[in-house]
Amino acid sequence: MVFPLLFWSMWTSYTYFDGYRQSARNLKAAYAIADILSREKNEVNAQYITTMYDLQKFMIADRSAVSMRVSFVRWDQPDERHYVLWSCERGENYEELTDATVLDYKDRIPVMADNATMILVETTDHYTRPFKIGFGDNEFSIEKFIFTQPRGYHQIAEAPAGC
Repeated sequence: MVFPLLFWSMWTSYTYFDGYRQSARNLKAAYAIADILSREKNEVNAQYITTMYDLQKFMIADRSAVSMRVSFVRWDQPDERHYVLWSCERGENYEELTDATVLDYKDRIPVMADNATMILVETTDHYTRPFKIGFGDNEFSIEKFIFTQPRGYHQIAEAPAGC
């Protein structure tokens, strides 16, 4: 009677550990992409964003569907709102961020000075548990939202052609 409970607890422990490991990989990949973009001195183009997407897939290192959206926003103090300077998405989960849809992110983006800019990196990894443990969904999305400011370089402010 204890033997099945022992196996169930081992499978459950492994499943939770694997889920947290995958979540940490997704978070590290999102932070790495945001940091690379914030330090970029050269022009950012569509191929550059595709390379960042490939880096995300490599860092997450599983065979599930991953998605990414990189956006560059500016805060306008007189209007008290964010404006999207450009947005690029890769994968199936995201659509281009627009001036209308960025309003939904007002509470998630930190306070900014007038005309300050911010890089937003959003990632999604569709995760499937290795074992069915009897409760919760066996498939779900791990979503991360990272923001960072450019580090003094202004090449990123130009919209990438072909996003």
